[in-house]
Amino acid sequence: MEKLIIPEGTTKEFILSFSSFYKAAYARDMLEEKGISSTLKKLPPELIRSCGTGLYLRTDSIQPVQRVLEEKQISTRGIYQIQRDGGKEKKYLRMK
Repeated sequence: MEKLIIPEGTTKEFILSFSSFYKAAYARDMLEEKGISSTLKKLPPELIRSCGTGLYLRTDSIQPVQRVLEEKQISTRGIYQIQRDGGKEKKYLRMK
């Protein structure tokens, strides 16, 4: 897995995709229990494989999120970092 290096204090945006809405909702609930805020939203068309709902979050580091998901045995279809090119155009860098 590619390691993400984020300078301290820098907030990044991520999208997590799942195989079902129920997994995404469960992941959100488990993250919330650990104090990690996230939002269920529709995935961008280029990231949809089976489930069209993803988990969006802003964080300095994705590692605590991955740790919670591993502890709870919740698998993702993908973890993407959202990158913005100047204006509104977004790119999705696959992290896992």
